[in-house]
Amino acid sequence: MGYSLHAIARLVKKSRSTIRRYLDDPINYWKKVQCAKGRPRKLTTRDERTVIRTASNSPKSLNDIRAELKLNVCKSTVRNVLRRSGVIVSQKMKKAPKMTADHKAKRIDFVKRNMGRKWDTVSLYTTYSEIKNIFQVLFSDEKKWNLDGPDGNRHYWRDLRKDPQLFSRRNFGGGSLMVWGGFCNGMKMKLQFITTRETSVSYQSTLQKAIVPFFRNKRRTHVFQQDNASIHKSISTQNWLKAQKITDLEWPAVSPDLNPIENLWGLLVRRVYKHGRQFNTIQELKDAVETEWNAITAAELRALVASMPNRMFEVIQNNGGETSY
Repeated sequence: MGYSLHAIARLVKKSRSTIRRYLDDPINYWKKVQCAKGRPRKLTTRDERTVIRTASNSPKSLNDIRAELKLNVCKSTVRNVLRRSGVIVSQKMKKAPKMTADHKAKRIDFVKRNMGRKWDTVSLYTTYSEIKNIFQVLFSDEKKWNLDGPDGNRHYWRDLRKDPQLFSRRNFGGGSLMVWGGFCNGMKMKLQFITTRETSVSYQSTLQKAIVPFFRNKRRTHVFQQDNASIHKSISTQNWLKAQKITDLEWPAVSPDLNPIENLWGLLVRRVYKHGRQFNTIQELKDAVETEWNAITAAELRALVASMPNRMFEVIQNNGGETSY
C-alpha cells in the first residue's frame, strides 16, 4: 500500500521498532517473541512463597528476610517478590496501646455488663417508666493541641513536578494547649481549657464547672465516663463524685477505641488544622478550637454514641482485642 513505517505504526497502534522487526523477518517473528523471555528468576516459586509468608504482617526489613531465609540474592529481588505478590504492601503501623490478657478479659467483662443497656436517645414512644430506667453516658477526655499542627505524621499528595512541601516547626516559641471536653447523646459540655499539669483538685474544679450543672438538671439516669488516669481515679476525685451524686462508669484500661470522644477529637483536629493551618499564638489556637467545638452538631454526636453497640460487638468478636474504631 506504500505506507511508511510511521503510518503503519499509527494504523496498528504499535511502535515503529516493532513494525521494523516484523518486516525484517515476518515468518520467524513470533518465534523470536516467544523465546525472548528474559533472564530466569533467581528464586523458585517455592522460595517466593516462603518470602511472602515470612514478610506477612512482620516488621522485618528486606535484609532481615534475606538473612533469615539464607537467600543468595540482593534485597531488591526480595522487594520485587513482595511487590509482585499483590498482597504485601509497606504500611505505617497503627498506634495502639499494648494489651495484656488481663486487659482483654476486663474489656469483655465491661461489654457483658453494658451490652443490654441503652446508649441512644429517648424515643418519642418511650413511656415515663422506661425513661426512668434509661442508661445514658456522658463521655469525657482531655486533648492536647499544638500551635504547629497535630502530633504524628503528616501526609500530602506529592506532585513530582514541583518542589516537595515541608512541615515546618518553629525552633523556639512553640506552644500547646490542653482542653477537657465532654458530650452525651446530642449534647456537648462547654469546652474547658486546663493546664498541662492537672491535679485531682484542679480536675475537680474543671468538673464542677463542666458537668455538675448537667447532672443537677434532673439527669440522674446518666453516668459519667472517664479514663483511668491517676487524677480521675484518685480517692479525692472519687469522693468528690460521690458527694455530687454522680455515678462513675467503671471503664476498662487501655480502651480509647471504646470511647467515641476519641473520634470526636479526630473530627475536630481535621477541622482546626484544615489545609495544614498553623497558629501564631495560644489565643488564636484557643479561639479556633472553641469555634469548631461549638460547630459540632447534635446529629454528629448522636452518630458517635450510636456506634457504641457496634464497638462492643467487635470486642466480643476480637476476644477483647482492639476494635476498628
